[in-house]
Amino acid sequence: MEIRERFHEVATDLVAVGTEARDRDGSFDREIWKELAATDFWRLQVPAGIGGLAEDGWDWLAAMEGLSLGAHDLGFLMSVASQSGLIRLLVTAGTAEQQDKWLPGLTSGDIASTGSTEESGGSDVRGLSTRAVPAADGGFILNGGKAHITNAPVADVVMLAARTDTEPGAFELSLFVTRTSVEGVEIGTGEDLLGLRTSPTGPITFRNVRVDADAVIGGVGEGLTCLYETLAYDRILFGIIVGSSLEAQIAPLIRQLETRHAFGVPLSEHQYMQEKVVSLAMAIEGSRALAYRSFDLLDGRHDGYSLSASVTKLLASTGLVGSGLDLVQAFGHSGYEVGSAVERNLRDSVAFKIAAGTDEMQKKNIFNHVRRAYRSREFDRGPRGSGA
Repeated sequence: MEIRERFHEVATDLVAVGTEARDRDGSFDREIWKELAATDFWRLQVPAGIGGLAEDGWDWLAAMEGLSLGAHDLGFLMSVASQSGLIRLLVTAGTAEQQDKWLPGLTSGDIASTGSTEESGGSDVRGLSTRAVPAADGGFILNGGKAHITNAPVADVVMLAARTDTEPGAFELSLFVTRTSVEGVEIGTGEDLLGLRTSPTGPITFRNVRVDADAVIGGVGEGLTCLYETLAYDRILFGIIVGSSLEAQIAPLIRQLETRHAFGVPLSEHQYMQEKVVSLAMAIEGSRALAYRSFDLLDGRHDGYSLSASVTKLLASTGLVGSGLDLVQAFGHSGYEVGSAVERNLRDSVAFKIAAGTDEMQKKNIFNHVRRAYRSREFDRGPRGSGA
């Protein structure tokens, strides 16, 4: 609770200030990012043995909860989640040399982006076309493009997924990390989006970008497993972000329902308005509880973490959008006005149904997991009537 409260205060005093102006301008404040790093926020994600402050992974989740509770800026939180994915990847799959090379910068103010999505593939990881070809010096040459990448327009460091297969019809994925300042990396124009306007998003192109062999995280050809774990982690963070961001909406909603009247009584006396509070509370508690469970499975590398993470993300995104609509109804015209916190929250919420794998992809993942489990049980049980 101490960590959570500390970063609630940090977010309130640092991030929440000027959120409306940044949303209106579609701007990202790098100084706020640096000031956040100066609080040791990122070092709470890194174990003490490799230069961080974390005793375990739960420390940083507590910090993320606090930040999400006080930030009032879903765009900024989306950028934080993107950076967190690369840090976790380096902590769990990076070599000691890679950790020494990248973590000090990423925990002190550098901005990272994670490049997996491509224009043609969307959420389909196996549809990636970016390629890494072995070079004579033992390194690789990267060619391809990534689209709609969080933090890309301001990134100092990028992790990208690229194919390293050589056999026709084969699929082999590897993950690479490089600075965006190297020759051949081109950052495209930032996108003008409906919501999450404080989170810079855009394309990155790689034209004959040369990287050393130590740019590969997790080993050549081992990228798919690492990427799936990173995506699952992103989905878990959505549960944390949604749970705490919606928790911050409880007080304004109750105040609105208690002070506004309709038909001679406060809005809180009307059952259809009470249901909106109930739905909000369910979204908060469900998102948070599922995020905790999913992280426990992922952190312990237990089977089922992917299924649980997809359920977390689907429930969180559904709850966030549903609550956003409920808040507009509760606040009426004032909640529909451009620039209001309620209007901004609704616009921002829509992106959560797309980012880190669309809702449709989560449903596909959930279905496939459930079907595989059913088939496995049927196989173990044997043919019906066999007595097996």
